Amino acid sequence: MSFPDGSDAARTEGVRAAFAKAQAREPMLASAPLFVPPAARAVFEAWVGVLAALRDAVFERSEARVATLKTAWWAEELEGVARGAARHPLTRTLVSRRGDWGRVADALRDVVPDPAPPSDGEAALGALAPLARAVVGLEASVFGLGDADEAMARALAVHWLRHRLEQGPEAPDHARIPLALFARHGLRREQWATAAGAALRQDWAAWLGAALPPDPVQPWAYPRRLALWSDREALRRLACGEWPPSGRRGGRFAMVWRAWRLARASALGTVADLTSDPPRPT
Repeated sequence: MSFPDGSDAARTEGVRAAFAKAQAREPMLASAPLFVPPAARAVFEAWVGVLAALRDAVFERSEARVATLKTAWWAEELEGVARGAARHPLTRTLVSRRGDWGRVADALRDVVPDPAPPSDGEAALGALAPLARAVVGLEASVFGLGDADEAMARALAVHWLRHRLEQGPEAPDHARIPLALFARHGLRREQWATAAGAALRQDWAAWLGAALPPDPVQPWAYPRRLALWSDREALRRLACGEWPPSGRRGGRFAMVWRAWRLARASALGTVADLTSDPPRPT
């Protein structure tokens, strides 16, 4: 079914489609909306969709030219939100949320589609830090939190690198794996996704898992807590040699329970109070 451009129905359909695409990559997201009140659900799902769209535009395009065009489009769109105008269903849903949209737009324009390989892990994180800081700063505003801290930005940078690692041989930037690891394992960059690169991938996943910040004691937005838990689990499996990663997170009820616990931990300072009712097995 199609809807006229700009209609509420078209916007809702666009948000749902974007969220479903994000959920296909992160099974934990399937349960998360259950614990967001209906009045806040559209904002939650739209923000998750924006995060996935930005990740796709910046990090998951096989050609640098396409990546440049996509990031430029999103930078222009986010600047439109700052002016109170938006074209995409996701940004039309979020246009009323205050935040420094222009800072994210500027950071997007500074992203290099085909960057030089990082020398080590901290250099890999550092290259992503400006965009990560801009995004988590905006996220904190969207969800009614205070200022974002450096741990949130570091977690997001690790999140992006984890997804680069999971992309396998399709990653044109060799998953941004540091040169130091290739030297340690005596491999060429193009070998990272082959059978010969198994130990290298495990080492990189273990390093990324150790680079994640601990569970926060201060309020983090629900999407950031969900990503932190998912990243920790995915990197643990990758470090144990699961390649390609299966996406398993345990039984369905275990995932629902975890999503509820993370929602409860995120309740303070979010756009609306989250439900306090625990899930029940069916």
